[in-house]
Amino acid sequence: MRSYHLPPIIPVIALVLMPFLPFVNSTGLWLGLPKMLVWGAFWCLMFTPALLLSERLMARAGAGDD
Repeated sequence: MRSYHLPPIIPVIALVLMPFLPFVNSTGLWLGLPKMLVWGAFWCLMFTPALLLSERLMARAGAGDD
């Protein structure tokens, strides 16, 4: 696995593990919204910087020439 594949994996793992994390999958509110909604929205928004970082790492490695 190349180093530019790693940044997008972090949000994927966070979203896949969301139902199994006890501090997320519990009753309660964060910012006035259900915890799972805030967690999911945050990590969906984190996909953009992760993909940007991945794209920059690919360009630096020369893998974007294909």
